[in-house]
Amino acid sequence: MTSPDRPAPALLLLAALLGYAALALGALRWWLSGAAALVVAALLWRRHPRARFAAYVYLSTLALRGLARGEWPGLAFAAGALLLLQLPGARRAWPRLRPRALRADGDRMPRP
Repeated sequence: MTSPDRPAPALLLLAALLGYAALALGALRWWLSGAAALVVAALLWRRHPRARFAAYVYLSTLALRGLARGEWPGLAFAAGALLLLQLPGARRAWPRLRPRALRADGDRMPRP
């Protein structure tokens, strides 16, 4: 069930990351990749201010690994998830960081 708080692309991305984590931890024995997928999914679920950035870094790493090793399903998963982050529903769920917005203490990054 979707809601304004959790649009369909956001729920789909969370489900995809959890599914990838289950596959990586269970069948493939990729402990680091599976654990990182769980961390990114938790950040996205909690709507951490840097969750979108963490997802971009993680999914880009998966895409590069898939490209370098010829693991086309992994590359396709990462590319699809990166495309999901571009949809309006995902942008509503996890807004982009605004690098020019300064806090009172001069830091550009919002507090977690």
